[in-house]
Amino acid sequence: MAVLISLPITSPIQAGSWEIELGTFFSQTDTNIRVYDPFAEKDRILNFESELMLPHDRSLPYFDVEYRFNDRHHLYFDWRRLHRDGTQEDVTDPFQFTINGYTYHVEAGSYLETVLEVDIMRFGYGFRFFQGEDLALDLLAGVHVTHLGLGFIGDLRLEIEPEPTGGGDSEIHGEVFSAVTAPLPNLGLRMEFTVGERIVFISHGHAFYLEVDEITGWMYELEVAARYRISEAWSVTGSLSYYELGVDYRTKLTTIDVTYEFYGPMLKVAYRF
Repeated sequence: MAVLISLPITSPIQAGSWEIELGTFFSQTDTNIRVYDPFAEKDRILNFESELMLPHDRSLPYFDVEYRFNDRHHLYFDWRRLHRDGTQEDVTDPFQFTINGYTYHVEAGSYLETVLEVDIMRFGYGFRFFQGEDLALDLLAGVHVTHLGLGFIGDLRLEIEPEPTGGGDSEIHGEVFSAVTAPLPNLGLRMEFTVGERIVFISHGHAFYLEVDEITGWMYELEVAARYRISEAWSVTGSLSYYELGVDYRTKLTTIDVTYEFYGPMLKVAYRF
């Protein structure tokens, strides 16, 4: 379940208005990474939650700030922190991965701690291209800056490059960590439909896909919501949300191919001044 409980400070849609939103996600997550299977001699998908024991549910912080400089134009920035870790006492299936120019082997029965750090910052501009009596539509365009950190601690066997006259060797290496930061553009659409004086239905979607040098990234975000205006200043919103993020980073030294998603209901509380 992904629930966002937030207390925003929000101003009306007018020149020079600000909106600040703070919150916490309680998210249902699913995360996969592509690794190499030495027995099948091919790549396979390894699931962090079922195989490496990362938690399915985690409380995650969220921050958003928005500035509207007139009725049709606004700027926004948001940040979410998706850090998790888990411990697998007895790895079931062996796998291999390459980080920082070295190949690491995790044997069956190994002890392994896994750290996954995902920080997403979004900068953007919104333009209200349609304003009717009850319906408003905004076009959103911006940049997602995704920071991905991946680390393993435990029984890691490090592959040593073979000598010219002999075979390869290996040694035990207990810890490895690698991180990559990828700025990628995104486009989105937001819709608001007002029913009466107190109820507003809101939906928005964001998406991007881009290949830049060694990095391929994509993101899909969908949300549908209903807001109830308690008063001129206060409102409460219930919504359903789906978010998926993928980063594929491949060089001669490092291969990281991670897909992360969370989904479920959200709850928001807003204050306007």
